[in-house]
Amino acid sequence: MGRNNMRSSDEKKLEIIKKTLSNYGANFELPSNNEITFVGEEVFLVNKSLLSKIQNEKLDEEIISLGTQIGKFHKGNFLLGIESNIIMSPSSKKARLSDKGASLFLYGRDVFIKNLINTPKKGFVVVSNKREEVIGLGKFDGKMLINILDRGSYLRILE
Repeated sequence: MGRNNMRSSDEKKLEIIKKTLSNYGANFELPSNNEITFVGEEVFLVNKSLLSKIQNEKLDEEIISLGTQIGKFHKGNFLLGIESNIIMSPSSKKARLSDKGASLFLYGRDVFIKNLINTPKKGFVVVSNKREEVIGLGKFDGKMLINILDRGSYLRILE
């Protein structure tokens, strides 16, 4: 392959992805008509017809990004991306935040239990606002929701 090494998923990396998702109480669910593809260390969810077109027209070497990024590998570990919830089963652990909690979370802050609408089990959780829109990933310790990744992080990186 080319400079960016676009390639299909392999079983070893898929197992690492599945293990990471299990930390969130989720099973790996690949949406129909999609495939997991790697570009370098980044992991993407790609529509099969788009992937086929790219491969048929031999555009693989020029690809730097495609589909929806769901995470990346770093030092052998899979780091979930903000859109990783689309490959998680509905059984994933979730934390819903009040408006104030969502605002704090989106600014990169940790959130006290008083700003949670529900009390999830301890551990990693998918974080949503009160309208159930996913806004990030966190870890609940029983008293506080620790911000791991939020949608606002992309804006803070640009500053």
